[in-house]
Amino acid sequence: MLLSSHYVNRYMYCYMYRLRKYSLMAVMSLLVCMSAHADNWDAIETNNEFSVRHEAGFITFENQGYLLGGRGIKAVNVLNPNTLAWESLAASPFEMHHFQPVIWKNKIIIAGAFTGGYPFETPVANIYYFIPNENKWEKGPEIPKERRRGSVSTVIIGDSLFLVGGIKNGHTDGNVAWVDRYNLKTNVWTILPDAPHVRDHAQAAIIDNKIYVAGGRKTFGKTNNVFDFVVDKVDVFNTTTNKWNTLKEVLPIPRAGVSVFAKNNGFIVVGGESANPNKAHEEVHYYNINKHQWLSVASLKQGRHGSGIVEMHGYLWIASGSGMQGGSPELRSVERIKTDKIFD
Repeated sequence: MLLSSHYVNRYMYCYMYRLRKYSLMAVMSLLVCMSAHADNWDAIETNNEFSVRHEAGFITFENQGYLLGGRGIKAVNVLNPNTLAWESLAASPFEMHHFQPVIWKNKIIIAGAFTGGYPFETPVANIYYFIPNENKWEKGPEIPKERRRGSVSTVIIGDSLFLVGGIKNGHTDGNVAWVDRYNLKTNVWTILPDAPHVRDHAQAAIIDNKIYVAGGRKTFGKTNNVFDFVVDKVDVFNTTTNKWNTLKEVLPIPRAGVSVFAKNNGFIVVGGESANPNKAHEEVHYYNINKHQWLSVASLKQGRHGSGIVEMHGYLWIASGSGMQGGSPELRSVERIKTDKIFD
């Protein structure tokens, strides 16, 4: 494998450090550096323009990437990985942002979203569906009033929709560790045990019927601590036993507004934002659930937060998002990397 100059320099720095110090810490540093994947994300030129956005969703449906929501009222934009062309579909019925979309049957589900402007956003009262094959939005069931919040981590297992965490009062306060399950067939809501850690601006992923919740923060604008209280712990919910546990290994760089994607025996945490106002994070970290180990893998060319990761045709893709802490600049770029360069 041909290594880029970035990784060669990184390796040599670690090697020289080891020679100088001969300490356990130096050896560990060397091993971490060597474990990083050398392959890079590629910036992809696409045809047609998409509506830039952040605090949005990006998800795969029938081998195409659907970019939905975000601040403002935006059209749904669809990326065809074969032609690298974007198509514009129906705009959302109103402003929806701060959500993690999921797929159920022929629908893209948005639940636990916010609407309105910063910092006093309000939770969206209903679940909403976008039906790609019909190019239409559909209003779904009400979320119980006492359990409404935005910036929720959302996953699907079978016919069950799980909502984890979130914040009730925009970016001011009302952070919760709540967990709810909604049965999409029976229309029954069930309150499940709270997560070990309060968090919003996180994402979740499923591996072997376990929900892994990573990244995020406790947003508390009431005391001007919007970006400060990031969460480094990863919480794991066993949907068979309805019990939580927390990984011993913490996220190497805690941050919020991340994109999380799982495959095989691991998951990645991509990008994000933190109290550093200069730029969004470009780091990508991979966690192997069998080895109980984090690895630093290929970083994004452009740091970003408020987007998502999709897999299409053997590649992982990310699009749009914000390039700095907060909402600006909204990015027009698309990046991808071969899936097998990240996942074993």
